[in-house]
Amino acid sequence: MSLEPSLLNDDEVLYVNAGRVLMPNATFKVSEFLDALAQLISENEPEWSEDCEGWFLDGLPCEVLRFNNQGWQRGRVRLRLEFTPQQQKLLKESPRRPQRDDRPRETYAPREDIREDIYARDDVYYRGIDEDY
Repeated sequence: MSLEPSLLNDDEVLYVNAGRVLMPNATFKVSEFLDALAQLISENEPEWSEDCEGWFLDGLPCEVLRFNNQGWQRGRVRLRLEFTPQQQKLLKESPRRPQRDDRPRETYAPREDIREDIYARDDVYYRGIDEDY
């Protein structure tokens, strides 16, 4: 279920990874997108003039026939982006992890103790190692 849409301000930042048009980067300001759209339209519309900039600025004077009103209503129209947030999914509470054991960890013997253990072995391989060092 979606929540109500709201208009985005020019300085708000979007991240659009898939289906992106006009923008080389996935992250951009709303104003950057509207500027790129205005530039594209102006380059491809033979009748483009300064008056047409109103679509992206304060709007153009117009009349609209809306379903909820009787007759035509005068006003201004302009292009904006809207954002419709998704309903937040509640995560199930996961069982608590056991706390870390506060017991001291096993300590390791210093190197000298290890060497003594190794050299104390009664193996043919280990005999005479002390003499080499």
